Amino acid sequence: MEAAWDQATILRSADDHRAWPVLAERIAAAPAIYGTGELRGTVALICGAMDQIGAGRLGGEDLGDRLTATLMDKVGQWAETEMVERSDLPMVRQVVRVVFEGRDPVAWRDQAGPVPDSEPRVMTCALELIADFVDRVDGPGACEHGLLTALGDALD
Repeated sequence: MEAAWDQATILRSADDHRAWPVLAERIAAAPAIYGTGELRGTVALICGAMDQIGAGRLGGEDLGDRLTATLMDKVGQWAETEMVERSDLPMVRQVVRVVFEGRDPVAWRDQAGPVPDSEPRVMTCALELIADFVDRVDGPGACEHGLLTALGDALD
């Protein structure tokens, strides 16, 4: 999860290049250490960030449809920069839908088949956009704080 958040942090701090060297080292090591576990961490963080905006709650279907459409448009913009592959967008859409349905997206993704090399990048872009949305609504650092609090609660 730490590597997954580091990747999102790099995207979120594109203007702050001072943090990149340390984060880049951790990110470069993540696939060798964690393999597909890196993607599992990203999907878990997407779920946690979306929980902060009410995903999976009764009556959230309309919000889910609107957020999913907006998210897909924004993630699709990353495809124009060749950061992500358009072929990975349906997987992001389905992970988001699973969260809004109140199901476990990590378990769902585990059962969805092999992970292409390009998929972690698109999931990271989605995480970055969702975290940015949470921070715009709840204030700077709110998403990270919420994720750390939820993780701490889960460990207790």
